[in-house]
Amino acid sequence: MRFDDMLATVLARPAERPVDRVAQWRQLLDLLAQHRPGSDPGLAREALARLQALRPDVPVAIRREIASAFAGRAIPAPLVVFLAADVPVVASAMLSHVQLPEGDWLTVLPRLSPTGRGVLRHRRDLGIRVERALAGFGATDLTLDGIRGSAAGEQTGVEDRRNVLPIANTEEIAEPLAVPPVQALEHGAGEGQIRAIINRIAGFRMGELPPIATADERYALASSFRFETGADGIIRWVEGMPRGPLIGETIATPASGTFGVDAQAPGAFRRRSPFRDARLMIPGDSEAAGEWRIAGVPVFAPETGRFQGYRGTARRPRPEDVAEASLDLYGLGLEADSLRQLVHELRTPLNAIGGFAEMIRRQMRGPVSTVYRERAQMIAEQAGRLLAAVDDLDVAARLETQRLDLQRVDVDLATMLGLICSHHADSIRRHGATLDCDVEPGLPQVTGDPAALRRMLGRLVAGVVALASDENVRVALVARQPAMLELRVSRPERLIGQDEATLLDPGYGVEGDSPDAPLLGLGFSLHLVRRLATAAGGALLVEKDCFLLRLPAAASASHAGAGA
Repeated sequence: MRFDDMLATVLARPAERPVDRVAQWRQLLDLLAQHRPGSDPGLAREALARLQALRPDVPVAIRREIASAFAGRAIPAPLVVFLAADVPVVASAMLSHVQLPEGDWLTVLPRLSPTGRGVLRHRRDLGIRVERALAGFGATDLTLDGIRGSAAGEQTGVEDRRNVLPIANTEEIAEPLAVPPVQALEHGAGEGQIRAIINRIAGFRMGELPPIATADERYALASSFRFETGADGIIRWVEGMPRGPLIGETIATPASGTFGVDAQAPGAFRRRSPFRDARLMIPGDSEAAGEWRIAGVPVFAPETGRFQGYRGTARRPRPEDVAEASLDLYGLGLEADSLRQLVHELRTPLNAIGGFAEMIRRQMRGPVSTVYRERAQMIAEQAGRLLAAVDDLDVAARLETQRLDLQRVDVDLATMLGLICSHHADSIRRHGATLDCDVEPGLPQVTGDPAALRRMLGRLVAGVVALASDENVRVALVARQPAMLELRVSRPERLIGQDEATLLDPGYGVEGDSPDAPLLGLGFSLHLVRRLATAAGGALLVEKDCFLLRLPAAASASHAGAGA
């Protein structure tokens, strides 16, 4: 299939609903980002013009999410210019890591806003010629007005129409832009910040270096320790670090919240196998507090061969650990950025397959027999399931690298749950089971990200429904004090007796023939639900007879964490 055909097909599809416009935005960017031979420049210009028209209809959070997907990639220069013309939070997400040849950077720089060039000044991988060219723009870029506008845009996400450039003539990207006149700074605006900067400069000139904070000093000095666990996985001996914060921590159970170990160490513990670079988070403000990378090997008694526990070491994470966090948490063995690259490459063909199948089903290119329409519908549904799995992987990667931007809006969770249960009612009925959805009247709303909440509820209910057979699945949403909503989903008989560590193992899967069953397995889905719940300020608990999802009501959700 030729690139031109795919791009023309996406451009020909109608985008009347908001969800269709967002989907078309994703598809066009995916296609334009690929360096495929035989592409038609006219179609590329038409696609950029369509993107320009769609931009106001795509939320800033989605635009930033898609721009972040180009991190570390080499994409065409006109696409860099287009994305850099967006609001600062979107432009910076792309410009911070996107790759271009040196010659293209020199051509693109005049078309960037002062904010965009400011982002590039923080990079050290652009080459000496690009750095010199950036320095040449200093007289117009490094102004207080530009800094103030950049900060405001990044904090509020408000559209800055001065940075949205026309792209009607995208081939001539070397044409320099006229720099907007610098506006006078209001009297007193930013005065406190300016005075603080001046005082700091004066202090450095006088040789007065600011003292290192005690916590930072302790963190720098406390860089490693050794530990041993018992056969139950609980740390019982520590050397090189205060024992109090560490004794009693376990490597046998994944963390249910922010603190504890990720799922890599518990997975190795169950298999009695070595592990390395697992993550451990310790609370408090002691020398041991913060993030660690731990490695361990199992120990067996020489006489009997009986398992005795683990011996291991811990170190502070290096910068590359943070920048490219491993997704062993999800049992994939891939780095987060590598996984996101894979996700990006999978979306394009899946979108194309689903789009062509939908065109056949709707007979958009002429009459089609009933048999072919039924096959096209089946293909479109399967492509949709695969895309849902790809999206789950993408969300997991963004959670792991703390790049998932979560909105904070009021959401009617009761209505959302009702729609999800209605969707699965027919599916569960085919297995001789029933689905009862009981929602307490008058429930408050929750404040959170609608897509994340829908993913949590959908994956939790779908995972249970897929395993139910000749039984009744009960779903209940009630209010609990203090200011929490509690979703209780009964565990099907096939899961009775399984402990929490097993259920939340990303590699755990129970075969089910429901078309709505999660493709990545029950363990992956439950682990993703727990991570999203924690990011929303809630929690996923595994009770003896049910799964318990707790989310903060709107009145208290403002205290929830963000990101991962």
